[in-house]
Parts: sequence; structure tokens; C-alpha cells
Amino acid sequence: MKEKEFIYVGSYEDVDGNYILKVGTTNNLIRRKKEHNRNYRKAKRYTMADNSEFDYIWTHPLSKYNTLRYEDKTREKWQNEEVGEYIRNDRFVCKTKPTKVEVVIKKTYEIYL
Repeated sequence: MKEKEFIYVGSYEDVDGNYILKVGTTNNLIRRKKEHNRNYRKAKRYTMADNSEFDYIWTHPLSKYNTLRYEDKTREKWQNEEVGEYIRNDRFVCKTKPTKVEVVIKKTYEIYL
């Protein structure tokens, strides 16, 4: 049986009070969350606040090929919609927290933040 991968939407708050929204893929949600918490606490820009933690808002299992394809489509969609300022590692810096974002995978998933 093939292992499932996940596309996910997650977020954290940075030291300047910005809401950081991320779209990504992984085959292990627990491990990836730990990596985000460790790495974003040490990031030079948009450093995770001490009282914050990376949290998943939404996850969806797909094949590896499809997770990467829909991650790219979601990133492009959010950039076109100007959800926030796009920064490296598929993150968006939002001065104010959006009410919702959408991910389209055959159907549209409305993700309320």
C-alpha cells in the first residue's frame, strides 16, 4: 500500500504580531510540526513569537504527486488573491489575520481561520 502524503495549511504568530500562514506538504504531520516549531523560532526574519507555536488548521491526505501539485496551485492562488505578502518557504505574512482561505482540490475547501 502506498503511503499517503498530506497537504496542509498551518500558521503561527511572529515576534512583530504578524499572522504567518503556510501551505505545505509532508508524509509525517507530527515530525513536520516539530521541525516548523524548531526552525521558525530561529528564523532571522518572521521569527516565531515565544508564546506561539506552529499549528495545523487543515490537512488533507493525497498522493505525493498530487500534494505537490495542489501546494503549487494553492500558493499561486493565494498570491493572486494577495492573502498576504509571499515570503520563502511557502509562507504568507498577514498584517491582519484573514477570515478564511480556500484550497481547491476537485472541490473548494473553505478554511476558516
